[in-house]
Amino acid sequence: MVKIKELTDFEREKVISYYEASDTEKAISEKTGYGKTTIHNIIIKYHKTGAITVAPRKNLRKIFTASTGNNVSRSTIQRTLYGMDYNSCTVLRKPSVSEHNRKIRLN
Repeated sequence: MVKIKELTDFEREKVISYYEASDTEKAISEKTGYGKTTIHNIIIKYHKTGAITVAPRKNLRKIFTASTGNNVSRSTIQRTLYGMDYNSCTVLRKPSVSEHNRKIRLN
């Protein structure tokens, strides 16, 4: 079964220390109990950025409150968008383009 939780900084440091001690990815995987792909991704990220920690994720609520200064819950945003017919379940109907309807829309 796949583990959902992220590795802690301590666990990542342990993987990097094994790697710097010239252990192979397979040996590190057997010692720590994590998958080879996980070990590989940690090592590649360490080479690219030099950082072991995970960058914090952006949150829609923080972005929204930073721009307006209001604190709005996610359910309020979803309810408002659903009320404005911005949901992925229904397709908006294309308006008819007959001569009669065109005159009605333009007036």
